[in-house]
Amino acid sequence: WADNPYLDRAEIEAFEKSLDERTLQARRYGRFATAAEGLVYPEFDEAVHVIEPFAIPEDWQDIISIDPGLNNPLSAHWYAVDFDDNVYVVYEHYAAGKDVDFHAEAIKNICAKIGWKTDGKGRVRALIDSAAKQRTLAGVKSVVELFYERGILVNPEVEKDLFSGIARVKSYLNQKNGLPNLYIFNTCPHLISELKGYYWGNGDVPRKVDDHSLDEMRYYLMSRPKKTPAIEEKTAIQRDKERRLRRIKGKLYHG
Repeated sequence: WADNPYLDRAEIEAFEKSLDERTLQARRYGRFATAAEGLVYPEFDEAVHVIEPFAIPEDWQDIISIDPGLNNPLSAHWYAVDFDDNVYVVYEHYAAGKDVDFHAEAIKNICAKIGWKTDGKGRVRALIDSAAKQRTLAGVKSVVELFYERGILVNPEVEKDLFSGIARVKSYLNQKNGLPNLYIFNTCPHLISELKGYYWGNGDVPRKVDDHSLDEMRYYLMSRPKKTPAIEEKTAIQRDKERRLRRIKGKLYHG
């Protein structure tokens, strides 16, 4: 990851700080003493990050994120954000071997069930993997077009860089001041299962298996504004000290 052009120095440092020393060395040299050390997201704690569902206010509701699939599973989750920038994954749709008609209808039914906001015409917004811009096997329309026609307004312009996305997920899972910034309702069993079973593979990349939910969660979290460190407010004493230093420097400079 150190050579990844999409990761800035701060993101690399945050990514490495999220790994304990044994895991960090294992990632560099490809050796794990135990299977648990190979987890991509050891920060995930089901007792902390998984919570009971509650009614989500409409002004918290953000967007749906979709990793499309026809024979492979399609994964979709509903994301909300509170006023402290905590993200909540509130519902899940996950099914394989189904067409766009089935998935669009299921998504709209879930929106009605949980009271998800629409654009006034019954349509809902969603992110989707950019691969959905490609034509289907029939060659007539893309998956994006098919969803649009069925009232799912999908945006395929998502950030897909793997390591940037992993670093972003870790930043939300990490418990700063004892609390994380990501909570998952227990109505999302596939996402929870994937977080617990996502391992590093060969070539410094995670194993490409059972990751559909994780992919679209990355797309969503990468769509969020990048977090900036909080600026500490200076005390009156600090401000007075800085004024005195500036006056002293000014006198020295002007002789």
